[in-house]
Formats: sequence, C-alpha cells, structure tokens
Amino acid sequence: MKIITCASYYGTGSSAVTDFFSEFRNVSSAGEYEFRFIHDPDGIRDLEYHIVENNNRHNTSNAIKRYLRYARYYGNCRIRQGYKRYMGTQFMRYTQEYINQITELQSEAYWHFDRIERSRVFSFCDTLLLVLGHKIFHTEVSLTLMKFLHEQSYYTAIDQEAFLKYTREYIAHVVQALNKKQTEYIMIDQLVPPSNINQYLRYFDDIHVVVTERDPRDIYLLEKIRWKDNTIPYENVKDFCKWYEIIRRHRKKEQYDSEKVLFLQFEDMVYHYDETAEKLIQFVGLDRREQVKFKKHFNPDVSIMNTNLKARYPQYAKDVRYIEEKLEEYLYVCPEKKSTQKIYDGWNGHEF
Repeated sequence: MKIITCASYYGTGSSAVTDFFSEFRNVSSAGEYEFRFIHDPDGIRDLEYHIVENNNRHNTSNAIKRYLRYARYYGNCRIRQGYKRYMGTQFMRYTQEYINQITELQSEAYWHFDRIERSRVFSFCDTLLLVLGHKIFHTEVSLTLMKFLHEQSYYTAIDQEAFLKYTREYIAHVVQALNKKQTEYIMIDQLVPPSNINQYLRYFDDIHVVVTERDPRDIYLLEKIRWKDNTIPYENVKDFCKWYEIIRRHRKKEQYDSEKVLFLQFEDMVYHYDETAEKLIQFVGLDRREQVKFKKHFNPDVSIMNTNLKARYPQYAKDVRYIEEKLEEYLYVCPEKKSTQKIYDGWNGHEF
C-alpha cells in the first residue's frame, strides 16, 4: 500500500491536494482530518528521542507513558478530534501491541514526576503527606498516595534499528485500518510535518509527501476576516510576518529527497491546474485514467475565490503593503489572464 500525505504550515491549502487525490478510484482518502500522532508533542518522534537518542531511566519511561496518554485521548474519542470514528478500537489495539514490542520491562514504580503529572492539587496534597509523615512518625518510609495507585513504569534500551522496525510495522497497521476500501493508495492529511521531513520518512516503507505553500497575504486576510481561529497571530500584521518567516526558516538549510517530497504552491492548483495536476500524478505514480471524479472534489474555478484576496479587501491595503515588503520572497504573482476582480465584483457575500 502506498501512502500520500500533505504537510502544511497552517492555512496553506493542503485540502486542495487531499480533494484532488480523492477523485481517483484507486485512492482511499481519510478526508481532511489530520492524523498527527507521529509528529505531535508526545508523538512517535518524541518517543524515538527518549528511547534511542537520549535514553534515561526516568525520561524514557515517562515518554512511553505520555505517548500512551496521547494515544488514549485520540484513540478512545469519537468526537471531531478522535480516531475512534475512523478505526474503531483498532488504533488502541495496535498501539498497545507497539508499546509491548518496544518495552523490555514493565513494573510498578514511580518517581516525583509521576506525582506532578497527575495534577497540581494531587502533587501538593501528596507532598504535604510526605512532609507530615516524616515530621510526625520520624520514619524513612514515605507516606504517599502513589503506593496505592499501582503506577506503572516502562524500561527499554532498544537500538534504533529495532525501534524503526517496530514503528514501521505499527504505522503500517494503523494506515491499513484506515484503508477500508483496500485500495492501492491512501491519502492521509498531515501525517508528517513540513519540517525535518527526512527524519519522518524513515517511519514508512512507501510514502510521498506534498508540502503546500500559499501567498502570505491571503493567509493573513483569511485568518483576519474569515477563520479567526487564533492559531496564528493576525491582530498585528508585524507579528504575522514574523511568525510566517520563523516557521519557514528551516527550508533555507534543509535538503529533501525530490522523489519523496514535492513542494507545491496552492495557487498553481488554481491558475495552472493541468500542469500541476500532471505533476502530482507523476510524483506519486498514478494513472490519469483513474481520475473518475474529475474536478468533483477540487474545482479550480471555485477555489479561485480564495486567491488574490487583496483585490476584495482594499481596506487592508496598508497591511498588505507591509506583508509585500517583509515577505517578498513568498509572494505569488497571479496571472493577469485569470484576474479575479470580475469574480469579486459579482460576489454576493456568502461563504467563499
């Protein structure tokens, strides 16, 4: 099974790529839901660091428990953020098998960090009990609630080869559970991040990553006027420009395998659809004849409404000029022949 995934920087149009590949009958799609268990904080990459790169008797155990906590949160939820509605109980079953494989010893034990991570209130009360116990009973035996909670600790010092082997198997099982149609390809959004990609490619046998980019002026205006998710700074255009540059700075020094990673400008999907579609097809090895829902999920004639937004919102001209000055290297020049001004003039104010 071949995996296709998008990686983006927030609001850069990765859903256009997801929708495009959804039009092929030999591609299953997990939709626009982001499966981030590999690269989120406390995810697989953090787990590798604490097991392989910086193995430590306490930190390694804590990292395994943090991943289990993360997996349980997403794996047992059916709400918007949960994996259960996509895989039922399979995600947690494969996760537990994976933890058993990478763990060499599990036993009842705890340290002060386990107390802290339960809650501040619990930590305060248990610490108070410890102090009072020593002062009242004058004993070296610790009086602590932790002894009654059967806290588990995990110990392992497997090498990188073993870690990667078990991780590939684990991820393959999870992806297979998502591929309910058992197609040759599966499209999963945000399976890896756009930064440090080479480290994440090691976790897969066959994956192609499309990193999407978008004109900063449009991201700023969409967030300021429509989205307002507060995920990025948008109240102050200076902060926005600094944020935009910071999270892309890694590209100035990273090198990528062009056979596995493709950088794609969202606007090219709109203004140069045929050439860009062919590039995507060739990149992942698809057959154009399999695109049986041509432009049914991604239609450039509709998505053009999400480009060149400065023409629609002249009241933000000052902010746009500042972005053009500070982020010149990231700007996209829209072709004159497909100017969106006429479309905007007829826009009726509904969702775009």
